[in-house]
Amino acid sequence: MAKQRPVQHLEITTLVHATEDHIKVVHAVSNLFPEHIEMPPYDEVKFTGVFGESIAMLKWVLKNRRPATETFNKVITGLNSIDLHQVQESLGDRIDENKNMYLRVDKQKAATGVIRLDNRDSIRVKARMLVPHKADPVKLMYDHIQELTQDA
Repeated sequence: MAKQRPVQHLEITTLVHATEDHIKVVHAVSNLFPEHIEMPPYDEVKFTGVFGESIAMLKWVLKNRRPATETFNKVITGLNSIDLHQVQESLGDRIDENKNMYLRVDKQKAATGVIRLDNRDSIRVKARMLVPHKADPVKLMYDHIQELTQDA
């Protein structure tokens, strides 16, 4: 299944708070992309936080299956065994009714090239899956992850 590219669209979003270095946050996100995949330009939306501070939301979109799947695969294979187990055990909660799978990656660790799950001030990865008619998206993604990580 890994060779069939089950991710048809990938969105990566994160916030840049006033106290953060914009360039370092972009670098952190760049570490999620495989070296051979060109990082697309991002969209930026600026807004004001509750306390008047400036916040920017950055969003990268991969619309083609090959780069979307390969970037998703890098995130999955970059996880340690504990995080990987957590993803596999919670797949039913991570996949919505529209066949989107969600992960949240630690922004600080990503800045150092390490991929770890985290729910606080994170980088959100949203993978829209390509699921054949009547197929179970949870099983499809579980099998894909198993195939990716069986030799790890």
